[in-house]
Amino acid sequence: MTNEQKRLIWFYGKECPHCRALMPMVEKYQQESNVKIEHLEVWHNEENAKLMRSHGDKISEACGGELGVPAFYNEKTGKALCGARIPLEKLKQWAEE
Repeated sequence: MTNEQKRLIWFYGKECPHCRALMPMVEKYQQESNVKIEHLEVWHNEENAKLMRSHGDKISEACGGELGVPAFYNEKTGKALCGARIPLEKLKQWAEE
């Protein structure tokens, strides 16, 4: 996979209240920056859940030892973000590395 094909991924759960709370911030960031973050639902989609598990070591580390949502993964840098209250500046830094 070339760098151009590497993605910014947001793993979320359809019914997750924390994911729903982050949605407006993520959408605003994408509109303002023209950066695309691929939204992958993992609670009802096994393929997406499998992809999340394949990055489980980095995501678990970012989530304090648990594999959970909301979680972001940057395929270019191999870095993850996790949590219900991710500040916009932290999301920007993660996405633009």
